[in-house]
Amino acid sequence: MSSAADRKKRLERLEAETERAELDQIRRLLDLPMNERTHFLRRRTGFVGSAL
Repeated sequence: MSSAADRKKRLERLEAETERAELDQIRRLLDLPMNERTHFLRRRTGFVGSAL
């Protein structure tokens, strides 16, 4: 096999693995309760509180 063919095959495998990892991450995040999924939306409102 030529190196170009090897590179193309390796790139295809990497893309497939990346796609699987991304879907797995989405599924894991969707399995979390809503308040844990949206923690990045919260803003601190002083020393003790937070709000969306």
